[in-house]
Amino acid sequence: MTIKPGVPAPSLAARMGTDDLREQGGVTYRELRSRSLLGRCSSPRMPFSWTVNPYRGCAMGCRYCYAAYTHEFMGITTPETFHSLVYVKTGGEQETARRLALLVKQGKRIALGTATDPYQPGEAQWRVTRRFLELVAQYRHVRLGIVTKGALVLRDLELLQTIHTRSLLGIHISLVTPHAELARKLDPWAPPPDVRIEVMRRLVEAGLTTSLGLAPVLPGLTDDEPSLDLLLGRVAAAGVRRMFANVLFLRSPTREKFLRWLGAEFPAYLEAYTRAYADRVYLRGRYRQRIDALVSTLKTRHGFLDRELDEWTPPEQLKLFG
Repeated sequence: MTIKPGVPAPSLAARMGTDDLREQGGVTYRELRSRSLLGRCSSPRMPFSWTVNPYRGCAMGCRYCYAAYTHEFMGITTPETFHSLVYVKTGGEQETARRLALLVKQGKRIALGTATDPYQPGEAQWRVTRRFLELVAQYRHVRLGIVTKGALVLRDLELLQTIHTRSLLGIHISLVTPHAELARKLDPWAPPPDVRIEVMRRLVEAGLTTSLGLAPVLPGLTDDEPSLDLLLGRVAAAGVRRMFANVLFLRSPTREKFLRWLGAEFPAYLEAYTRAYADRVYLRGRYRQRIDALVSTLKTRHGFLDRELDEWTPPEQLKLFG
């Protein structure tokens, strides 16, 4: 899909609503008529081949969100708008159901919430995520992972339990710092750390496969050992035994957006970040090795399993359907 600055992509232009559905809390919601909620993921780095993003744009406001570039396909060139203009996907029910049935037969992995949070504030009204999960619950052997920061996931607790008994389901709660003040700066409209840890506890108590998404680790801001030790300790105390971690990924236009924010909030780090990410999107080498070693040590210290994102053990019920 070709991006022309200020011009919506032809495949999207005819489906974009121009009338506001609602404005709340500084976020405007508009309709995006969808062909299907399921989209193919071609990246070989990802442990899944299909994704579901019920919304385009995300009101969580995470400063480091890599997906801000996706609004350029809508003809929007200001990356901050990704958080203040959210498109609600409507329609496409038949094609979504057709694709889902095929993917279940093929044993494909599906990720819900890779570019936008499926439980962002607008989900309380629009329920796009809820309707997709109701469709998933009609099948067996679905391989589904959910990534979210939203406490609204608890609204669907019984539905998720139903899916868990029939399919392979993993729920990943993203949290990068245990410190409420810092979290409010990094993820301004996401639930605070205490709430997200309580969400993990309730998911675990409900028997759901739950993990911590420690991504991204931000150099100088969230990567010190005492903070990570505190975070993993509190998450482990909530009963979570799985996690994954990754360092900050900065591509344009998120790079420029993040650096503008960093210069305003943490100016002492601006020069180092600008230099480090001038010609790369990831930090590798000694820094990455240090973070990997630190996370590995802390996982062992707090009793986390040595498993990656895509290595969940199927629930007992799955063995009966094999």
